[in-house]
Amino acid sequence: MSGMEELRPEGVATEEPKPEGAATKPRSTGQIVRPVQHLSKLEKTVGVLRSMLPLAQKFLPLLDGQIGTVVSNLIGPQNSPRQVAQTLLPLQEGLAHLERQHIELRAQVAGHSAALKQIDEQIEMVRKLTEDTAEEQRILTERLEKMRRKVNLIAVAGLVLLAALVTLNVILFVHMQRIFP
Repeated sequence: MSGMEELRPEGVATEEPKPEGAATKPRSTGQIVRPVQHLSKLEKTVGVLRSMLPLAQKFLPLLDGQIGTVVSNLIGPQNSPRQVAQTLLPLQEGLAHLERQHIELRAQVAGHSAALKQIDEQIEMVRKLTEDTAEEQRILTERLEKMRRKVNLIAVAGLVLLAALVTLNVILFVHMQRIFP
């Protein structure tokens, strides 16, 4: 590591060089150690504005005419990072719970999608079978109609022959009566 950069806890900026052989240690266990670089004037200004932002948020109600809110904000307890972390813990747990539910819901949706695809395939198969059955019934109906026509033709021919036979029998009977009185 060069003499220009050194490890400092987050939020602590310094420009003093450190000897190259010196070891850097974090100040406490909860602080993040990051290399410190030379900051430009714009970055320094943004840093100052960031540090003033919580104070400015407390004074903003003055613009609305709420002096009591401003006073209570200034007198009220300050939130430390640990309190913020404890406040965020239930939110993080809730988010983790929602993520688990989301994963379960995705699995259910995937299962439902697979079931719907299978049902669609079964419906398509039933539709094809219904079409095939309808075609077979149409063919059978046509054959039955042809058979009915043939049977009707044979029945008419049989009736004509029966009528001719009866007529012939009557003629023979009358003729027999003339011959054999």
